[in-house]
Amino acid sequence: MWFDQWSPFFDLDKTLAEVDRMLGSVDRPLGLRSVPRGTFPAINVYDQGQATVMVAEIPGVKAEDMDVTILNDTVTLKGRRESHASNENRFYRRERPSGEFARTVTLPNPVDPDKVRAEFVDGVLLVRMEKAEETKPKRVQIKA
Repeated sequence: MWFDQWSPFFDLDKTLAEVDRMLGSVDRPLGLRSVPRGTFPAINVYDQGQATVMVAEIPGVKAEDMDVTILNDTVTLKGRRESHASNENRFYRRERPSGEFARTVTLPNPVDPDKVRAEFVDGVLLVRMEKAEETKPKRVQIKA
């Protein structure tokens, strides 16, 4: 029988991928996991009232090796992370990605490209993007 062969700990990643695939077609923008395992850099994007903020963890990368580009409602982060090991090394485990990387994120609203600030401290990039004027809420005066 099939349940004699099944073990809940057999391959959790394959099980999640299958559930992801099955639920992905149920009108969901994302599956169970929002990004594939190993996606670099890890990012958070959140609303801060008048601005949208993106925080990216990018250890081992210098600020001059990164580029942030804003276009309408998308932000692209590109860069290069050098490997500290030569190709002659024999790896027993290799989890730290190296080489070029790029992440493009669609924001919930357009931002003003002239009002974007980025700072990089201790391997964490913080990009604060002011929302475009047409997307900011406007108070309407009621005449009586």
